[in-house]
Amino acid sequence: MAQPNPLETLDPINAGVNPYLLENFRPVLEETARSGPFEVEGSIPPGLDGLLLRNGPNPAVVPDPKTYHWFAGDGMLHAISLRDGEVRAYRNRLVRTRALSASIDTKAPRGPKEAINGPANTAVAFFANRILALCESGLPHRMTAELETVCVEDFDGALASPLTAHPKIDVETGRMAAFGYDPFGPPYLRYHEFDADGSLLTTTSIDLPRPVMIHDFAVSSTKVAFFDLPIVLDGDLALAGSQIPFSFNDQLPGHVGVLHRGQPGEHITWYGIDPCYVFHVANAFDDGDCLVADVVVYEKTFDVGMGGLLGSSLPRLERWRMRDGEVRVNRTILDDQTLEFPVTDQAVQSRDYRHLFAAQIGRRDGLDRFPGYVKHDVERETSLRITLPDHLQGGEPIFVRAEDGKTDDEGYLLCIEYDRSRDLSDLVIYDAHEMNAKPEARIHLPVRIPFGFHGTFVPRATFS
Repeated sequence: MAQPNPLETLDPINAGVNPYLLENFRPVLEETARSGPFEVEGSIPPGLDGLLLRNGPNPAVVPDPKTYHWFAGDGMLHAISLRDGEVRAYRNRLVRTRALSASIDTKAPRGPKEAINGPANTAVAFFANRILALCESGLPHRMTAELETVCVEDFDGALASPLTAHPKIDVETGRMAAFGYDPFGPPYLRYHEFDADGSLLTTTSIDLPRPVMIHDFAVSSTKVAFFDLPIVLDGDLALAGSQIPFSFNDQLPGHVGVLHRGQPGEHITWYGIDPCYVFHVANAFDDGDCLVADVVVYEKTFDVGMGGLLGSSLPRLERWRMRDGEVRVNRTILDDQTLEFPVTDQAVQSRDYRHLFAAQIGRRDGLDRFPGYVKHDVERETSLRITLPDHLQGGEPIFVRAEDGKTDDEGYLLCIEYDRSRDLSDLVIYDAHEMNAKPEARIHLPVRIPFGFHGTFVPRATFS
């Protein structure tokens, strides 16, 4: 049953100049559940049985457009249940955080207190038989397949500080590598490894000179790499009411720290790099004595103030090499066309691989746009692109390997696309191997799913 939402008073067309309250960035107004089947063009590939989950920011009260930041909206999960060649059901639900309970009087979650009562709006992961809504400012929130909030998750009291929204889960061992940066340190950074059952195996602190925003990290079979890049906590922005009080300071040096997994944090090796920023890592792997990381790089971001776009530059795909005995990161451009939200086949995460997939990103009319998708072959250094018609926009693709898939591109891209002509969204399924602009299936959803951040596919999970 749809739940009332205070956002009914928000007029997104007149929401000031804030680009993240306009068009499909604007929040949806209600929680809802819809049963299928839904209208399908084409046919859903056999074997795609499971739960597609998406997370993203969705303010639950009318935000101030002068200070609202896209990263700060309340977390809303969207779930699409696929079974037997059909989309059986859809639902969305706000994550019941303590921050949400303070703003619209929902029931606060049980579990440990957090240093910051923030959102859980960035990503969703399936680990140790738990669905986790994630945001780097706090602890995970455990969810059910029906999107009910179970609790604030601290893994039986073992985790006492924030956890990244980008943990790396090894599909062969089931183990999870993760980190957390903490603006209330020192220490400002901690690294964690978890066993497949959710037991915390190791935690180590890593010395940083200042609190910096570290959104993602690189993980190979033997090493991890952390990005000490110059987006720093900004006291002036905090006093001015910024919801995300960080700014880019290109007068500070950049570093990448490499640590052998299992070693204490004081054994980290730092490599110099010119000021830049990385939100997302596509993958990383070992190449002899070198850690290789394929990353999406911004020359600048968080440099335009409150209530505006994320930054003055758009990103490109680079390969970073950190070799034993050297003192600086070696950088190579893999694709100079702009892209974001890179993903790979989970089976090749932290291993040598060949293909990654991402969303195209660009700007028009003062808004970020997602006009299609990219498939990049890191072995051949070539890219294929799907460019959408003007009335459609995409976002992060989710790769699901086909049941008989042998390589890391034999499968499907599951994409949520916004149809501006209908002001509704579609679930669109592409053949990832062929990268043909004509999809295998386009499922018309009776709802609009705002642009969000990250998702996952949980095989054989479902709801009705």
